[in-house]
Amino acid sequence: GINAEYGDSSNLDERVVNCIPLCKRIAMQCHNAIENKNIRSNPLALNTTPFIKSIWRSTDLSQLLSVNATERAFALVTVISRLEWVISCLVNRRLHLKDNLLSQCVVDILGSGLVLVLQCLLGCVQGFNLKNLCWHGFLSPSNVPKEICSLIYCTVCTVNSKLTQRNVKKRTSNQIQLIPNLSQPSELSESICHLIIKHSSLIHSEQRQLWLSLLELSTPLLYSQTTPSYNMKLSSLNIVLLQHCLRRLWVVASESDVSRCSAQNTEFYITLDEMFSPEIPSDIPRPGASYFSSVYTKHELKREKNVLLENLGSGTFFALLDLLIHGEGLRLRDKLSHCECEGLSTEISRHVLNLSLSILARFCESGVQRSCSNLLSHYNHYQHRYHPHSLILNSLADIDRIAADLTSFVEEVRSLDLEFKEVDSVEELESLLISISDLSICEPSIKLFVGQSKTKYYSLILQILREMISYSTELLVVCRNKRDLFSLRKLRSRQRQNFFSLLGSLPIFIRCLTCSRVLVYRAILHVESLASLDFEENKEFLKLLKSSLKCFENLVTIVGQCKWTEIGKFLIGYLKSWNTAICNGVLLP
Repeated sequence: GINAEYGDSSNLDERVVNCIPLCKRIAMQCHNAIENKNIRSNPLALNTTPFIKSIWRSTDLSQLLSVNATERAFALVTVISRLEWVISCLVNRRLHLKDNLLSQCVVDILGSGLVLVLQCLLGCVQGFNLKNLCWHGFLSPSNVPKEICSLIYCTVCTVNSKLTQRNVKKRTSNQIQLIPNLSQPSELSESICHLIIKHSSLIHSEQRQLWLSLLELSTPLLYSQTTPSYNMKLSSLNIVLLQHCLRRLWVVASESDVSRCSAQNTEFYITLDEMFSPEIPSDIPRPGASYFSSVYTKHELKREKNVLLENLGSGTFFALLDLLIHGEGLRLRDKLSHCECEGLSTEISRHVLNLSLSILARFCESGVQRSCSNLLSHYNHYQHRYHPHSLILNSLADIDRIAADLTSFVEEVRSLDLEFKEVDSVEELESLLISISDLSICEPSIKLFVGQSKTKYYSLILQILREMISYSTELLVVCRNKRDLFSLRKLRSRQRQNFFSLLGSLPIFIRCLTCSRVLVYRAILHVESLASLDFEENKEFLKLLKSSLKCFENLVTIVGQCKWTEIGKFLIGYLKSWNTAICNGVLLP
């Protein structure tokens, strides 16, 4: 009936709106069929492809049919993300669910009727909009009726049956890295965790039972190692519930229109990226408009007051940025909601739970706060790991360490009384080194909020540093290997000459590394001073960064070939371009 009635209309939104009554009738029919046991209770009972089995193996689909509304709500979160993943595999690309459903290959495989049902259930704002409803935190037992869950269950069965004869390949999933130097607070007892959830004013009354159920599911996580798939499920539910708490806090603390905490498809609600940005101006666009395109670029970094930072403290705020926001960080909400990871470590899942409890505890009575003071203190002292400033400083520290190792290697070789001569500094290179070394420099202080436009500049600087580390590390490995072969008398005459040439060139390479540190700071200071972040207006600066990145990418290859003369030429070109940029005002004088 769907194909015949709505399949030909060119206006998708109109088709979806017209399809809602039909979807409700189908949902009722599906529910009655399941109640009467006319539909198999296990959608994987039939022979299916390895692809289908791998997708749904760790997901208990039968919970969608549970009489317990909390179980249905939790099942809905994981099933929707898995279903989106299946559809993205059909087109082998990551786009929004609505856009993937518009792909002709998806329509050819699933049929236009089934695709329209999926658009109505998950994809379009004008429909039931369950994807956004769940994954933006608007989840409560009251808004997951049994009939709709039955329809989603039958939709999954139908999609699986359509793909049984298809050779569908899984898309590559992201690996969720461990947060470096992540320590866990002292263990909390279950009774204290229950107290926090029962008394936190941050939790909406309709979601309190969901939090208590999540805590019950998380009991094994508190005391032992759990499986990656189980951790992924727990963290998905945790982040969904945490989002709504953060949104409620943001709306109240910023004295904003309560509609921004609403799930209505006619209202503009605040998202995570916007909650963690600088204070949002008052001229909010009309419902459905793109916030970033219409407002953010005009007001970027004008004010640095953030209500979450003020109410949660800097440590907790940094932990949330690392977990959810920073591009180099985990971006856990995005990866879980799009099912872009295979599993999650126990350490990360436990960190998500502890961080959530520490946020909820801040809005409990003082007696409850005293009982979990260690937890609050732990996150008060959290230091960000993935802020651009932290990443750049860590990379510079790695370069300093490698430069020190290379210097120690030079001293060690000199003590062996080998008959090699240090290469005289090329006059042009020496003058560049002197001019750069003489630059007055101080460590720049990057602001807490890094706008989207600045991110591109910092990303290029960070890539340059990482290529420098790669080149320097490879150089140190070559040095040590050559020395070991030389000690064992395994180098032929020409190889010995090449080794001596390398030893003679090392002091220059070390000085170039040291000067590069100065140039990186100069680039950061320049980004901070830019009046306009428009890429076209700063194309010379961007060109400088990109050419430097290309230089070090080439150096990594050349080091492996032991072409020390060519390395010198590359370094001269690299330093010369930066020196010219400073002289011409492309960089700060």
